[in-house]
Amino acid sequence: MHQLDLAKYLPAFLKAASTLSFSKAARELDVTPAAISKAVKNLEEKLGVRLFHRTTHALSLTEDGESFYRAACPTAFQLYQLFESTRNLKTAPQGKLKVSVPEGYGKKYILPLVQPFLQLYPEIELDLHLDDRAVDLVSEGYDVAIGNRIGNDVNIVARKLTDMQITCVASPEFLAQYGQPKSVADLAQLPCIRYRSATSQRLFPWRFINQQGDTEFFEPRKTAVIVNNVEALCELASHGVGITLVATWQAEAYIKQGRLVALLPECTVKLPPAQIYYASRANQPAKVRVFIDYIVEHFSQVELN
Repeated sequence: MHQLDLAKYLPAFLKAASTLSFSKAARELDVTPAAISKAVKNLEEKLGVRLFHRTTHALSLTEDGESFYRAACPTAFQLYQLFESTRNLKTAPQGKLKVSVPEGYGKKYILPLVQPFLQLYPEIELDLHLDDRAVDLVSEGYDVAIGNRIGNDVNIVARKLTDMQITCVASPEFLAQYGQPKSVADLAQLPCIRYRSATSQRLFPWRFINQQGDTEFFEPRKTAVIVNNVEALCELASHGVGITLVATWQAEAYIKQGRLVALLPECTVKLPPAQIYYASRANQPAKVRVFIDYIVEHFSQVELN
């Protein structure tokens, strides 16, 4: 007989043995006296011994029942401690927390938050994965992920962090050679640096929203380089390789340094918002809950492009 088959009858037996009353045991366990009686009977059948003497007005332990009760009490106490420690895992922020973050975004916005977060929750061990791909939370064992491209899954909960926008850029040297584009159509004539998704392996589409609010798509006629790392886009563009689309927050430093120039600023390019997502709100461990709340609270106080 499997031990777990016996364990399910143990609470009823222990209560009945300590109170010497099926009725009192039932009240304390919030079940019926019949349920207590049935559980004890099943346990007796599984063990092959009689545990209680039963009369119309009294209940007492047999000799075997006394022996079993004395042996079971330490086990019951150990089980109680196990249940309490397991329950505390949910209430106390501790343990390893596996998090996926896009590389460039993570370096700029998430890594600076690590030290203050760990000062608040020193029992948490962060297992950070900086990678430009959308991960499968469940199959890959991630507790939390941050990104802006999440598949449609009803089991995934997402909370918005910030809106995201991208900018078309080129180096001053490149523009001196090819000229300043005046429209989206002009961009199609220029060498481009394109991004290939590390997740889907698809090329990132080029689309703009013009001043009239219409979306304009175009397929670059000349692709100079394709990369699967977003940080390489600005660097290649700053060396005059071609024009490219990059997250506005990535381009800002290059633009301030004069290494890149923003093209067609009147035509906005919006991305899905950055989100923090996780598998479920049900029975969420404390380590997951506090990390999510910490990140969301931080981003509610800042504004990103």
